[in-house]
Order: sequence, then C-alpha cells, then structure tokens
Amino acid sequence: MTPATAAAAGLLRPQILARRARLEAAAASVPADYVRDLLAEVDAALERIEAGTYGICEACHDTIDAERLQANPMVRFCLDHLNEREREAHQQDLDLATQIQTRLLPPCNLALNGWDTCYHYEPVGPVGGDYCEVTALDDDGSLFVAVGDVSGKGVAASLLMTHLSAILRSLLSLRLPLADLMSRANRLFCESTATNHYATLICGRATGNGVELCNAGHCPPLLLRRDATERLPSAGLPLGLFCGTQYPVTEVSLADGESLVLYSDGVSEAENAEGVEFGEAGLSHSLRRHFGGSAEALAQGVIEDVGRFRGACRPTDDLTLLVVCRRQS
Repeated sequence: MTPATAAAAGLLRPQILARRARLEAAAASVPADYVRDLLAEVDAALERIEAGTYGICEACHDTIDAERLQANPMVRFCLDHLNEREREAHQQDLDLATQIQTRLLPPCNLALNGWDTCYHYEPVGPVGGDYCEVTALDDDGSLFVAVGDVSGKGVAASLLMTHLSAILRSLLSLRLPLADLMSRANRLFCESTATNHYATLICGRATGNGVELCNAGHCPPLLLRRDATERLPSAGLPLGLFCGTQYPVTEVSLADGESLVLYSDGVSEAENAEGVEFGEAGLSHSLRRHFGGSAEALAQGVIEDVGRFRGACRPTDDLTLLVVCRRQS
C-alpha cells in the first residue's frame, strides 16, 4: 500500500464501518440476499485495508484515484478496468455533474447600475473546484461578486464547491453585511465538512460608492487603475479552518473605466513548457495591455495571453477570471 492509499484507508475505514452498522440495523426491513451481498462488499473492503491492498486496482495493481475512493469506498478497480456497464454509469455521472455545475454558474456579461462584468470559468476536467458568483442583490440594487477555490480536484472538489455555493446563496437572502456573511459562511462550512477540507474565497459588493471586499485567504485581487495596477493582499484565513474566524472588510473606489479583477490560482500558476509560471506579474502585464476595453474584452484578452504563454502545455488546475469594470459615463 502506498502512503496515499494508506492515508485514504485510515480516513475511510470509519466510514466503511459506519456503513456496515447501518446495513445491520436495516437488515430486518431489507431482503436478506441484498443485505448479504452488501455486507460481503463492505467486509471485503475492510479485509483489503487489513491486508494493505486497499486502494489498489485488482486488475493492474495501480493506485485508484483518491476522489473515487472518497465517493465510493468500495471501489476495487481503476477507471481503465471498469466493465462496460460501469464505464457507462461513470460517464453518465460525470455528464450529470457537469450539467449541475454549469447551471450553478452566473450569467456572463451582467451589467448593473454602472458596473459591467465578465468571467471565464475553465475546469481542468469535466467538473472543477473553482467557485464563481455574480448576482444582483434585491435590497439596494448592489452587485455581489465572488471567486473561490476549494481544496482538492475533480468530482470531490466539485461537490465541495456546490456545497459552498449553496451556503453563500442561502446567506445572501439574509442581506447581511459582508463581514457577517463571510464569518457565517466560514462557520457553516467548518461545521459541515471534514477537517481536511477548506476553501479560499474573496467576496465583493459593488455599489454606487465603490466596492467592499472581504478576502478569506484567496489570491490577492487586482485594481486596474488608469495609471497603475494595485494589489490588495489577503487579510483572512481560508474558510473551514477555524469556526470563529473574523474577516475584515476593505473598501475601494474605482473611477470610470477602472476594473476590479478576481481570479483563481489557475491563472497565476499557469505554466509553460519550461515550468515557468505566468504569475501575478504576467497577469498585471496582460491587464495593462488590454486596459481601456470592456470587461469582456479585458477578460478575453487575459485568457488569450494565458493560452499563448502556456503553449502546448495542458492546464493542471481549474481557472477562473472575473472582471468587474466601472462603466464609463
């Protein structure tokens, strides 16, 4: 057993035992053959843990993806050795997850009360762990924007992202001040996820007076001004680490034509063939090159620059870029 599969076994063994207990409790109301087969499957997983073979494909003896073990601790084969029925079921699950995540994304090119927005969302696989939100708040016509990144990758990360989205959308209906919204989101996320799960998140509220920002350990936002690009460092811990964390709010003003840029590390950490990162410097340079256009033109220009920089290298992380531009009078 590799260190990774040993760690997975240690984390998932309590879940497997809990499943066994629930099966035994339900045995009286479920057909005996069905319960017997499921118990055999659970016991086989426990035996693999004891034998040190848990998380190893029984066909090729390669390691099974950790996210598949988290989703189903009973799996015995890697994706390359699923039978045809299992492959079809797996693909259907991925297709459904992709549809659900796509429907969670906000409308692109939303314009409201002097603000124009545009985002680019690009998961590294069928689904991703980045979070993006742009929505009008009904109370005063202000605009709520957010970009986040949950721990992990793939399907497991997308489930966490969906959970975070549900938390924030429910809290937005309470019309809370931004600091209270962030602290409550942190507490709910902390209390409802495993201790090794966390999320970085930056939220903003754009009004006629400017933008309020609250950052929970996320990539520093950039203010694209007429004469300079300003970096605003993060002042808070990621969500999910400590339930009682408080988050300060920063207020910024933007002149006509200036923009707030939120992004995930899939932008700044994009690598070329030599292993060099695009970096904040590359992002700032790209933003300055495309300054003066619309939010859509600015976002599109940056994404094209990242693509040219990356060249033939495939992305290794989800990528999200959100531009909030003060509309010119």
